[in-house]
Amino acid sequence: MKINSINDLALSKIKPKMTISLGGGSNVFKLAQAIAQHNLDITLYSPSELTRFRCKELGLELLPSTAATKIDIAFDGCDSIDKNFNVLKSLGGIHLFEKQAAQIAKQFILLLPSERIQPILNPKIPLCLEVAPPCVNQVQKYLSSLHLTSKIRQDSSVAAFARTPLGNYLIDVFNEDWHNITELNRQLCLQNGVVSSSLFENLTTSLITEKDGEIIELKRGNNHENI
Repeated sequence: MKINSINDLALSKIKPKMTISLGGGSNVFKLAQAIAQHNLDITLYSPSELTRFRCKELGLELLPSTAATKIDIAFDGCDSIDKNFNVLKSLGGIHLFEKQAAQIAKQFILLLPSERIQPILNPKIPLCLEVAPPCVNQVQKYLSSLHLTSKIRQDSSVAAFARTPLGNYLIDVFNEDWHNITELNRQLCLQNGVVSSSLFENLTTSLITEKDGEIIELKRGNNHENI
């Protein structure tokens, strides 16, 4: 197969009888369109209700990723990734289910534009916490004690706060930079009511992107100092 796009390289990794998970976002949906065109003999899952719905319109049947007992490759996107392959998947708000798919996958491969790859995670992207409703005020008070800015995410389509598929709230946490995000994330995840966070550590096996007109794959563990 001639590699002309991110989708081409991603598609080349899929073999017959594989179990594949497709996350959320436009880059992954383009891969779904390519899969539909090639009529591949694979089993498909997705942590995203929207991806499952849109893929059904393509003639693809996707099961919820919670139904999967094994996943060969989980493809997804991200909002920011650093040179150590720490990842923020914050804006979609379904990181609990995306992380679940990533943890059981043999390979977790990100498809993304090269500008999202930086030496340090982009501080414009929040760390997002999924929080059980009774604990929202308590968690926000704790965040304030750490001198962190936070806000409960609002639903852009209705005059209400956004809710996850489990009925929890999303709290977006902002800091001047994310140099200390690993330790901070550890502290926050210990707080009562915090169900999940949007920081993915030690899960991404590789990423596929386009740089200087060339489609490339960067693998975790290699030297990416020039990112």
